[in-house]
Amino acid sequence: MQNFDPNKSLIFIHVPKSGGRSVAEVAKAWFPGQFRPHYYNEQAAQMPPRHDLRALEAAGTPPVIYGHFNKLRGFGVEQYYPDVDQFMTVLRDPLELMISNYFYVRKVAAGWQDQSRVPRGDLKDSIARDPVNMLNHFPRDVTLENYKDIIETYFVEVGLTEFLPESLRRMAEKTGKSFDPNSLEHRNATERDETVPDDIRDVFREAHPLEYAVYDYVRQRYESAGR
Repeated sequence: MQNFDPNKSLIFIHVPKSGGRSVAEVAKAWFPGQFRPHYYNEQAAQMPPRHDLRALEAAGTPPVIYGHFNKLRGFGVEQYYPDVDQFMTVLRDPLELMISNYFYVRKVAAGWQDQSRVPRGDLKDSIARDPVNMLNHFPRDVTLENYKDIIETYFVEVGLTEFLPESLRRMAEKTGKSFDPNSLEHRNATERDETVPDDIRDVFREAHPLEYAVYDYVRQRYESAGR
């Protein structure tokens, strides 16, 4: 992966339901005065604001743009900040991501303008039908042929929810910051009232080879370090 350049803008991609609200508090502490949220306002149906990155860089405060970058909804990286070339993110097991998102959206979406995104069926139906909301946030299109190059070329670090303290330790090391694991708070968790049969997990993995290729590639970096 690439080295961090503190003189350039950094985009920290918050993949939904990957621990991003907890990580945001850490990122705010790392980059005071530079942190800029990038979120679609679901209640008002408003797109995220655009920032003048060149002006901020010229002023000596290169921004850290933190949030969701869903290109399928019009606020992706290339749609907003196509010239940015350094990124960080935290990923999660794609099935766990789907499950967490299902319960979260059902809980909070009553006031959303766009009700088409609210799951209509039960959890099993949602897992079988809905796409994984993960790689559509990446800075460039990802395929089975290029995913390793995308990760190694564009990212300063990619973390995992399953290894979150170690992920943040690596990010801190890359960016010249410090990280105290005791400062990490667990935010935005949603109670679950349905379970997933074990056989669904194998079927889901087979149905989403690209998402799991990306996830497994990152995961092996953490598992191999612990051996």
